[in-house]
Amino acid sequence: MLVDFLIISLLVGLFRGGKLKDLVEIPIKNIEFIFMSFAIRYLPLILKGSLLNLAIRFNWLVVTVPYMLLLYALITNFHIRAMGLVALGVFMNYIVIFANGWKMPVSLWALELTRLEGLKELLFDPNYLYHTAVDSTTKLKFLADVIPMPPPYPKPRVFSIGDLTMSLGLFFLIQKYMKPVIAKKIHTTD
Repeated sequence: MLVDFLIISLLVGLFRGGKLKDLVEIPIKNIEFIFMSFAIRYLPLILKGSLLNLAIRFNWLVVTVPYMLLLYALITNFHIRAMGLVALGVFMNYIVIFANGWKMPVSLWALELTRLEGLKELLFDPNYLYHTAVDSTTKLKFLADVIPMPPPYPKPRVFSIGDLTMSLGLFFLIQKYMKPVIAKKIHTTD
């Protein structure tokens, strides 16, 4: 979802007359923590054998460390207004994952609607580290991956309100820094 919104945000920014090169002007701090968080969170995808078993055993740590690194980086960038929305979305996702055994619950109904039934098997695999099926024991269901984006959307998916909140923050951030040339000239004369 986030990648889709990133692409849409960039296209809207370009359509408005903004320039991609203006994004280097974003006064972001601690960006290395953002990259580290993603590296740690998705490292288990390439692990095998005893290392994968260790990641499964300590999944709470594989979830918590990257989320805390990411939240730290976002909080240190609250001088950028849209970062508050991004951080709120990340926090909402972490809370629902924490409440449900360190995995993001996914709606089976939403998977069917998006024609992604092939992913159901993973949701019931105890060794899959990232998602689980929404069921009667799921806590905070409204924060889970329950929002379908079915065809004709080119990349059907299921996402959470946290994903949507993060994506909106990213959209506002990109729009602010990819201002059209005319808007920049008007702004600098204030």
